[in-house]
Amino acid sequence: MPRKVGNVLLNVDGHYFQIDRHLLASQSVYFRILFRSPTKRDQHGAIIIPGNPERFGLILDYLTGERHLSMDQLEMIIPDGATLYLIPSLIYLSQYKAEYEAKDRKRIEEVKRAMSKMTKLKKEIMNLETCIDNLRIKRNY
Repeated sequence: MPRKVGNVLLNVDGHYFQIDRHLLASQSVYFRILFRSPTKRDQHGAIIIPGNPERFGLILDYLTGERHLSMDQLEMIIPDGATLYLIPSLIYLSQYKAEYEAKDRKRIEEVKRAMSKMTKLKKEIMNLETCIDNLRIKRNY
């Protein structure tokens, strides 16, 4: 049973989606090329495309704006949308996410280095305190 209304039927791993081909072609380089080329079809005439049906359904929701996606759902569709279906907005989000994660890793490394320095300083302070205590004991302070 198709999931959407439109003029093209797509088969994603045995799940059917019906959507407007112009919408897909306007939002995705992959579909623009797919609709201009000979396509592999199943016994129902649906165009067979690769991907995960759950994520593909979410990608259609994202493209049509029919449903607001949660952050978790958006993060779930970024890899397929960016690398498989070549959707420019998801490519941009993928690049932005990669840059953000790289900056985040850099910040984490900086914090780890600072914590390591603090640990070393703590040890030095403890050693100094031990030396001072030993001197006091020797000199009866």
